[in-house]
Amino acid sequence: MPSKMAKIKKKEAKAKPLTRKEQRKQKSEVKKQNKRLYFAGKTNGTQRVAAAAEALAAQSLLGKNKKKKRSKKAKIINPDEIPKEQLLSGEIDSDDDESIDSDFSDAEVDALMPVREKVEVYEPLGKKLKKTQGGAIQRQDGEAVRRKELRQQRELESKSKKQRLKQLRIENEEEDREINKLEKKLKLNKSKDKNRLVRKMFNDGLDYLLDFVLDDEKEKQKWEEKQERKKKLKEQQEKEEAGMWSDDEEEEEDRDEPMDNFPEDDSGSQGEDDDEELSGEEEQSEEDSEPEENEPKIKEDIYGRKRDAEGNILPDPVELEASAAGQKYIPPHQRALMAASAGSSEKQAEILARLLKQSKGLLNRLSEANLHKIAAGIEELYMKNSRYNMNETLTRLIREALLGATRTNERMVQEHMVLLAYLHAQVGSEIGAHFLQTFVELFDGYVKNIASLEVEDKQLNNLVLVLCYMYLFKIYELSLLMELIGKLADQLCEKSVECLLLIFQSIGFRLRKDDPLAFKTMMQRVQSQIASAPLELKENPRLRFMVDILNAVKNNNMQKLPQYDPELAENLRKRLKAMLKNDRYVVTLNITLEDLLRADKVGKWWIVGSAWTGNLDEMGSAKQKQDKNSSKSANGGFADQLLELARKQQMNTAERRNIFCIIMSAADYVDAFEKILHLALKDQRAVAYVIIHCALNEKRANPYYAHLALKFCQFNRKYQLAFQFASWDRINDIEKLSKSQIRNLASFLQQVILAAGLQLSVLKVVDFMQLDKLSFYFMKEVMVRLLLANDEREIYQTFERVAKNTKLQQFKQSVRLFLQHFLLKEDQLDKLKLKDEDRQLLQQRVDHIDKLLAYVDL
Repeated sequence: MPSKMAKIKKKEAKAKPLTRKEQRKQKSEVKKQNKRLYFAGKTNGTQRVAAAAEALAAQSLLGKNKKKKRSKKAKIINPDEIPKEQLLSGEIDSDDDESIDSDFSDAEVDALMPVREKVEVYEPLGKKLKKTQGGAIQRQDGEAVRRKELRQQRELESKSKKQRLKQLRIENEEEDREINKLEKKLKLNKSKDKNRLVRKMFNDGLDYLLDFVLDDEKEKQKWEEKQERKKKLKEQQEKEEAGMWSDDEEEEEDRDEPMDNFPEDDSGSQGEDDDEELSGEEEQSEEDSEPEENEPKIKEDIYGRKRDAEGNILPDPVELEASAAGQKYIPPHQRALMAASAGSSEKQAEILARLLKQSKGLLNRLSEANLHKIAAGIEELYMKNSRYNMNETLTRLIREALLGATRTNERMVQEHMVLLAYLHAQVGSEIGAHFLQTFVELFDGYVKNIASLEVEDKQLNNLVLVLCYMYLFKIYELSLLMELIGKLADQLCEKSVECLLLIFQSIGFRLRKDDPLAFKTMMQRVQSQIASAPLELKENPRLRFMVDILNAVKNNNMQKLPQYDPELAENLRKRLKAMLKNDRYVVTLNITLEDLLRADKVGKWWIVGSAWTGNLDEMGSAKQKQDKNSSKSANGGFADQLLELARKQQMNTAERRNIFCIIMSAADYVDAFEKILHLALKDQRAVAYVIIHCALNEKRANPYYAHLALKFCQFNRKYQLAFQFASWDRINDIEKLSKSQIRNLASFLQQVILAAGLQLSVLKVVDFMQLDKLSFYFMKEVMVRLLLANDEREIYQTFERVAKNTKLQQFKQSVRLFLQHFLLKEDQLDKLKLKDEDRQLLQQRVDHIDKLLAYVDL
């Protein structure tokens, strides 16, 4: 035996010490082996495990002999001397802190184990664990284990709920102490009405918070009962208003009311207190409804007349008193105004004060950056309040902000007028009409006393500026502004000259664009008034400066106008167009000065539903002033010759006819562009069709149509696509065109392509594989005009834009083939009848373009 131990020690001395990972692995393998040994034979399982433990202890002790020799206090233990109880209990010292717990249990083994403290395990009440015979392993039923776990889970949930409620109760007590402290500081705890705070909570719209407070089912049930009683009470009140009560029903409701409104409650004192707090508002409404039941049933019809329960009209007590005293009758709406002005109606005065404060806060923050937000806020106020109150409030605020004694900033006036135009379009045209009538009446009052006005007083100047920008944003027509200018020119003085100068400086060019003929007539009228003015006024420097400005506007010379910047007004017009939603637009009011000044006497015919007592033949805006020397008709304001020409050109729709007449009667392409935009057309292809049709039917190529088309292409991509589709239609139907029309089409496309309005790829619909005579003639005209243009840089940029597009390989190859093998042939060059210089230039540019297209393809 000693010799064997010596050999084992020598072998172990040579082997390397095991790492912790290897030791853990080894112990787990031993653990698995013990399990297999035990379950292999249950009769002698204990003996097999004991034998395996002895072998493991012997192996572990042999492995640690080398380490124990090094330590001075090391003690060699013989594995045979270790008792089995100590081996099984795991009390053997090991070389690490780890220990392997046993996964099995046996009655005999447990009897040999040392006594340890038992861990308390929960057992169901009234039940005892059954012990199996022979000391076998006890196994619990799976369903019993699950029930046990569910019960433990429910107990944990109940404990957590109790803990949460306890915590909430503590937090509520802290909040109550804090609320009492704040109430004491705010002196709110002296009120005798206990339900006041609850009613205030309902009035502020915070009653929904009570749903989160009511956790108990009984309290929820009470809350539902209260809601039902509240609903019944509301139905009763509605029946009272409709006069549907009978005496028998009233008696029954009086008997049943105490039982419905005050049901018995068995839920304790705390629930009763909560019930009283929650029903504070209901009790108050019931108290208020009791005296109403005793009063006679009176209701009001849609016309504001009082009626009794039987439907008879009751006389107005105010009217009876006035007739008895012999006084003049005052209508109800004027009575309400007088009562509000006298301060008798505190509620109305409070509403107006709050509305004034809200509107003033919004207008004070008005700027170009937050224009849409402020406009939406004021629109919301219009939806929530009466329009009369809003109109009066806004009129007062705008007069205070803009119509002061000093000169108002022009940008500030523009922003406020954009706001008015938005409200005029979004809320209703009566908004703009109200402000227009107010400002025109003020203007008329100032002009009547213009001689007594001081030059330093700028109220009239500010009013004129406001009216100018109201016209600029299309709230009213040009005819009304011409009447205002004529009224100023009739009473020519230093103040009127200053106002006319302000008009010409701010919107003079706009007047010239909108109606050149009316502007010319107005200018001649002003000049005649200046000529008949006294000498003292003619020497006034303001008058001379006004004449210079008038001539600058007439000659379209913007440089002579000092500090003239139309960009801001144009940006505001675009912003206004973007702000409008739901296909809304600014409705331009066609009202004359006479209509506005007589509105209080005759009525406002321009407001739908308004009373009007005038004569239709005398209405200012309805006068049909027919000039015998003029050939204009009522159809769109165009001349009969233009309409006849449009009919001959087969302009068979109203849109095409209006576009055609505008193009033919415009002063220049910019004027035509502006007027066509004012039509607010949804079909852009109609514009492209009419412009190309007019360009083709000219005797010679006219660059006017190309410039107009380019203006539309640069304005919006939708127009660019419309012109591209219209050009394709003409190219596909080229056999229907004459040679002069083909030349005009080639010239039109050449100008638009060079200016980057359209790309050269618009010609890709041409079938280069089967070119007929007309298609060949069209391509030759287009390419020759493109290649012989004056600006060489634009030519190369035009072809370079196409060369960079990788999707147009076939088109690029076709263009190269056409230029090299068809256009540069001697017979074709002879037919073109070009000079030698033009031939060389054409050859040079074709070679350069061919290299450009070929290089990009590579």
